Amino acid sequence: MMPLLFLAAASADLDALDQAVARCDRTSVNPMFAGEAARRSQFLLDAYREQAAIVADRLSLSDQRRALREAADLKAAERKDSEKQLDLLQAALDDRQKALNDQRMLEGIREDAMDSMRHYFLLNCPAGSGHDKAR
Repeated sequence: MMPLLFLAAASADLDALDQAVARCDRTSVNPMFAGEAARRSQFLLDAYREQAAIVADRLSLSDQRRALREAADLKAAERKDSEKQLDLLQAALDDRQKALNDQRMLEGIREDAMDSMRHYFLLNCPAGSGHDKAR
């Protein structure tokens, strides 16, 4: 799950970039834009790994549910306890999936903001100038 501290840092980074773009501050802007491809790749790799883990856990849970359905020798109380445990595991998986979906959504918005700021910077900040044009 994405900690709140990470969200605050990401927001602060975007705010700092927005201010640097407004000042046409190439010294601040260039490293942020240059590192973007690596950062995006790392996010995609992390998201893929988490999604793969969720899928593996879902398959395992499905196998456990199937085995429980097919078990004829379980007493009603044991079956109920097992079903409750599997329901809790399913809820935990649902929470992980929702958290990953939220991370993807935020990442998409962040990428759109970065791309918009880069586009603005390239259109409005002439090469060779450091601080001579503002929005």
